[in-house]
Amino acid sequence: MAPRATPVRKAGKRRVARGVKPDAAALAYWATLGDLCEACGTTGTVVHHILANAPGKGSRRDHMLVVKLCPDCHNMKDGSVHLLGSEAAFLRVRGVDLVQIAIDRRDEYLMGELL
Repeated sequence: MAPRATPVRKAGKRRVARGVKPDAAALAYWATLGDLCEACGTTGTVVHHILANAPGKGSRRDHMLVVKLCPDCHNMKDGSVHLLGSEAAFLRVRGVDLVQIAIDRRDEYLMGELL
């Protein structure tokens, strides 16, 4: 077989649009959430954006409607919220209502900001 006259061009990776990056106000709010997982209480957490419909939720990725989860509860193990597919499934399997926790924490924070 003869060598190819022109090299094959590799397709570049396309960036997935994820929305607006968090602003300083959202980052300040995240800092108040601490470093304990809301589901299991371990440290070393990441921010999970609530994707379910919730009262007062704005865009798909609302930076003020979040909870802190350890990697295992977030997306690394079988019982994680992302591998289960939704916050509702996480509630059924793990018994932790992430949507309600996020709403309560956000509302408490915003009430404190107003006072």
